[in-house]
Amino acid sequence: MKFSFSAIKLIFGLTLLLIPSLIPSQVHGALDNSQDEEILRDVVGVEVKEVVSDYLKTHQIQGTPMVRDDKFYFTCADDLETVATNETFKTIRVSCAYPVERNAYIRTRVEGSVVALNADNATNDTQATRIVLAHSVSAGELLTQENLKSVVLPHYNGFGGFFEVSHVLGRKTKTPLREGTVLLSRHLVPNWTIQAEQQVDIENTVSGINVTTVGIALENGHIGDIIKVRNLNSDTVIEGFVINRKKIKINAKMETM
Repeated sequence: MKFSFSAIKLIFGLTLLLIPSLIPSQVHGALDNSQDEEILRDVVGVEVKEVVSDYLKTHQIQGTPMVRDDKFYFTCADDLETVATNETFKTIRVSCAYPVERNAYIRTRVEGSVVALNADNATNDTQATRIVLAHSVSAGELLTQENLKSVVLPHYNGFGGFFEVSHVLGRKTKTPLREGTVLLSRHLVPNWTIQAEQQVDIENTVSGINVTTVGIALENGHIGDIIKVRNLNSDTVIEGFVINRKKIKINAKMETM
């Protein structure tokens, strides 16, 4: 079959018109895939340490996240969210909501008071409300309403302290303290929910069934803290959440030590 020169020009022209309509869609698809890959990132210790440190500073807590810079936690395509599991700030939950909800529990080494400054207690940089001793106390003395008072201290620059009487009521002092002393965590015997060397119940849920064994706590902890315990049946060391004064709850996703 023979084609005239005019027919060849017509076919060539139609080809040029069709090709541009195909190429952009292919290129656009490739760009979209590339963008999706760039959004999803590996969350490692460096980023986790940064967000936890910022969270502690925001709440006026002096503490250090116990994190390895190169440790991998999860993939995420969203901003990380942080929240303390309880008022001690010893354990911080770092979360990612997208594309799949992920959580990591980060332990911190906290210094000084661990009571967060909230909107009801905050005043400004030149004054602060703190709990002080109404009169001198001896070592080991139980703190009651009679020996505590709330005082606004102008130009108070000291870090820490307690903002409500309820935070120290019933606690014992470590050393003798004079009247007017601003109470700090280091002045008080820790009021641990569970103490090291204490016998505890270790609860684990397997296929919807609660299994409880006996263990020994290896660390002190408040409710919500993650502490190490030794399972007396298997003689293995595991980690779990402090639930109350007798119980540790194992997270199914945690690894044994």
